[in-house]
Amino acid sequence: MRHAISALILLVLTGIIAVIALIALSLFRPSAAESERAAPRLPDPSATLRSRAWEAVVQGELMAAHTAPPPSPTPAPTHTPTPPLLWQHTPTPARFRPERATVPPPTAVASPQAPAIARNNDPRRGEFSPPPEQVPLSLDPRDHFWFRRPVDSSANSAALFLYAYGSDGPNNEWRVHHGIDLPNPIGKEVRAAADGRVIWAADNYTWYENGRYVESAYSYGNVVIIEHNFGFQGKRLYTLYAHLQLILVSAGQNVQTGEVIGLSGRSGVVSGPHVHFEVRVGRNSYYETRNPLLWIAPYENHGVVAGRVTLPDGSLAQDVNVVLMKGDRRIDTTTTYVNPRQPNSRTWNVNSDEVWRENFVIGDVPSGIYQVVVFLNGRRLVRDVTVRPATTSFVDFTELEVAPLPTPSPTPAG
Repeated sequence: MRHAISALILLVLTGIIAVIALIALSLFRPSAAESERAAPRLPDPSATLRSRAWEAVVQGELMAAHTAPPPSPTPAPTHTPTPPLLWQHTPTPARFRPERATVPPPTAVASPQAPAIARNNDPRRGEFSPPPEQVPLSLDPRDHFWFRRPVDSSANSAALFLYAYGSDGPNNEWRVHHGIDLPNPIGKEVRAAADGRVIWAADNYTWYENGRYVESAYSYGNVVIIEHNFGFQGKRLYTLYAHLQLILVSAGQNVQTGEVIGLSGRSGVVSGPHVHFEVRVGRNSYYETRNPLLWIAPYENHGVVAGRVTLPDGSLAQDVNVVLMKGDRRIDTTTTYVNPRQPNSRTWNVNSDEVWRENFVIGDVPSGIYQVVVFLNGRRLVRDVTVRPATTSFVDFTELEVAPLPTPSPTPAG
């Protein structure tokens, strides 16, 4: 009996101890709700899917150039409208297939070597472009750097030196260039140089004014032309962007400075992908272009060298070599314009600037002191020039300096 009572007492004590332990545990352990508040459960990760419709469209357009069927061996009919064309041509058989014309067009060749213009600048090798100055820019009242570059600094925004504005190429075999070429791979963003309204955005450029045919330029491929919201000396301003792989605007659309209007490419007649850029003053015409290097803002801490070389009769010297030197180093080279517009001209290719009246330009020159060297009539003519940031420095080679050297007389014997 005594043992039974002892066992019962032990059982009761054990139960009491267990109850006390449970109470103590509940006092020190937070509730499930409190635990969730202290450490909230993160939602299951699920990436927000971005729409790939844009990429799909672009990819499809870019692939069109590589998947298009080969042209038929039967030659396409020659398009011959009643008004004379700027040059004879064959209609482009496909939007992205390079055109093959029997007569070289204005921008027939961007470079003799396509790989040389298909490579983008490599910042790791010091080849990146410095950022350009902000526009509009006119530190000197004679300057009008009102347009931004049509491509970004991460792209190649330097003009190809061997096919400068107003030149006919290094071997005098190309059509006189009415713009500048910015070599870039296919697919680089091309941007509006300033605010304005798109007046052309299509392949097979053909321009009419008041219902009358003006000109055609099928070799340009895909072209965008913008009429800008501002003018110059009472004249309208236009910029042209050619050889685009893809057009991203439409005629009648208003665009702002820097807005993407297309992607760089090789449509039309080219030897490699690039952006052909023109500035037109007064009219949207192939024969009213100006040198874009006097209109687009130079790189930061860079300036522009412009100049004029005249002959003894006062006319502009044509296709003369011009070299920019710094000490004994050649910095850049160009030529004077071929067939520029001159007083009483009936035909011409390119125009001098209304302010500078130049016939050569070298753009994006780092600030500093240089020598401009001209070779004319057997003479080497030199001018010093100081280049200041964001301004144009002008060099004038007058008619008194370009007379040919006298023929030396033989020295009498004895």
